[in-house]
Amino acid sequence: MSVLLDLPAAVQYDGAGLLPVALQDATSLEVLILAHMNRPALQRTLSTGLVHLWSRSRHAMWLKGETSGRLMHVAEMRPNCEFNSLLILVHQDQPGACHTGHVSCYYRRLTGDGLIEIAPPLFDPEHVYGDAPLEHMLGAYAWLRDQPIITESGTSRLLHGDGPDPLARLREEWGELLGVLDGTHRHTSYAEDALLEAYQILYWTALHQVMAGDKEAARARTAMLSGYVEHDDPRAASRRALETGNQDERVRRLWYALGAACRAAGIALGTVVQRDLEELRNKPYLAEYFAQRVKDPS
Repeated sequence: MSVLLDLPAAVQYDGAGLLPVALQDATSLEVLILAHMNRPALQRTLSTGLVHLWSRSRHAMWLKGETSGRLMHVAEMRPNCEFNSLLILVHQDQPGACHTGHVSCYYRRLTGDGLIEIAPPLFDPEHVYGDAPLEHMLGAYAWLRDQPIITESGTSRLLHGDGPDPLARLREEWGELLGVLDGTHRHTSYAEDALLEAYQILYWTALHQVMAGDKEAARARTAMLSGYVEHDDPRAASRRALETGNQDERVRRLWYALGAACRAAGIALGTVVQRDLEELRNKPYLAEYFAQRVKDPS
């Protein structure tokens, strides 16, 4: 029997306004994580089809997979008999639901000899959640800046002053991304256009930072993540960034604005950074840089 239901209004939240939520793989039926939602997170999950949760440590709503790119798409929702917990079956963009890199948070089994790990991690959490992707990306551009001009590399020529001013290009690219967000700028589909323009802004922001002699990744990532989680308006955030006269503050605000735009477009931060890093790794003239990173990853 089918019953029409306003789920966010029907479920019973605890004294802190939270609802326990079990997330389960819709194909394998493996239990992935146990988390919490408040009413806005549940409403956001229902409206977007992507799992949003409430972080009790950060006191903020977050999109599951926002950094790693491992978004969870809702396949089915099942409230329990008393409507005080929720089971959500999901499909992930990539496997690996646990922040440790494992498929599931329940990756250990209790035996008579203690806990044993029953499956290896699928990814390195430091590489996915830490500063490593941005550090490698900015490091690659800084390395190109410090080498003699590589004629076959347009980026190398840009970093040596042969090309447009990155700040001028950022004004153009921000205009296009904001056009995608408000529906006035279209090439193919909304998702593809938003990712393309966000990628372009990432590229020119990185060049703008590196050309000023700064390759600090931790500060860039912190600013971008702050923009992502604070629900700021990307139009206002980008305007503040582009109008800032101080170089260091402008760079910080540009990363913040990019995070805000990714949030508005539904793009995981890791998706944009990893795309740029993968392209850089495929450039023959950067093989020496990445070989050095393998020898000395610090």
